[in-house]
Amino acid sequence: MSSSDTTPVQPGKPRGQLKLLAIFAVVLGPILVAGVMAKMGFMPQSNTNRSDLVEPHILLEDWQLAVEPVGYGSPWRILVTSPQDCLDACMALLHEARQINVALGREAGRVEHMLALAAQPTAALQQQLEAEYPRLSRSMLDAGAYQTSLSKHPQEWQQGPQLWVVDPLGRVVLHQDADKPGKQLLDDLKHLLKVSKVG
Repeated sequence: MSSSDTTPVQPGKPRGQLKLLAIFAVVLGPILVAGVMAKMGFMPQSNTNRSDLVEPHILLEDWQLAVEPVGYGSPWRILVTSPQDCLDACMALLHEARQINVALGREAGRVEHMLALAAQPTAALQQQLEAEYPRLSRSMLDAGAYQTSLSKHPQEWQQGPQLWVVDPLGRVVLHQDADKPGKQLLDDLKHLLKVSKVG
């Protein structure tokens, strides 16, 4: 008994072509979107750091600051600078530097807090620093060299006491504005310590 009811053959779907188109879309899609965004002038502005990156770069030797040790294995430094005596604003930054150092927890041993003055501290200030900040490192900086190195940076960085982060190689890498919370510098420093293999 012969059967005449054969089912018609369905044309096959071009599955290979669909896969190829999907691969092109995945590869070329983001490139096209980025090109359109660039043409329209829409570029996302996102920085991972919340403190100010010091550019052009400054080295501690630019300030004629005698700091030891410097190099691989040396500590990171939270540095307070003051081209005058260390008065109220300077003391507030010293307190903040110590708080940031303590807040680093188990990483605190990789960081030291430091004060650099352009003027010789008075006997009263020395006694106060020894009593309140016994682990504080101190050094002298050259006021003229300090001001010259900051000439290409914002004007507010050149006036009064300032708070900086210095890497183990002696490069000044971050600046913290006085009107910003110290937690921003803490977060940035935590990130640097996490990714750094230097100190």
